[in-house]
Amino acid sequence: MRPLPGPKGFTLVEMVIVVAILAILLTMAAPSFNSFFDKYRVKRAAETVSAFLVNAKSEAIKRNKKLNAVVTGSGSTWCIGMTESSTCDCSTGACKVDDVDRAVYSTAFKGVELDEPGTGHVFGFNPQRGTVVGNETVELESANGVEVYVKVGTVGRIRICVPGGGQGYPSC
Repeated sequence: MRPLPGPKGFTLVEMVIVVAILAILLTMAAPSFNSFFDKYRVKRAAETVSAFLVNAKSEAIKRNKKLNAVVTGSGSTWCIGMTESSTCDCSTGACKVDDVDRAVYSTAFKGVELDEPGTGHVFGFNPQRGTVVGNETVELESANGVEVYVKVGTVGRIRICVPGGGQGYPSC
């Protein structure tokens, strides 16, 4: 006669212990998730601003007209709008090119603040080569101090960098 097989599976006590250990480990990992999402928000904002500036440069060349990217606001309430004039307050419909609203609003990037260049700063893209006057920087920062810069060089080169390097970007 064959002996009866022993019990298989987990007991309720073993399952409760495993769930308790997992809960403790996840609680310890939560702050690192916050840091990850914080870096992601700033990185996404910088990439969006960079793409917007590249678009403004391309549109200036395509239309053979000077186009401006105007920075309005600072802190947590900011926007960057595209216009043919040098003013654009980013209210709905104020930043238009060919009757199309063209702006990046801070509401899409909760927790990301604009440090520089500040209200009323204008990136004027020349239609011949997409150049700008002077070297310009848009500084984006999270509430936890994660900084990412979008730099526009005199020759119109737009790049993203991080002070000290990191996050997949070169050092500024």
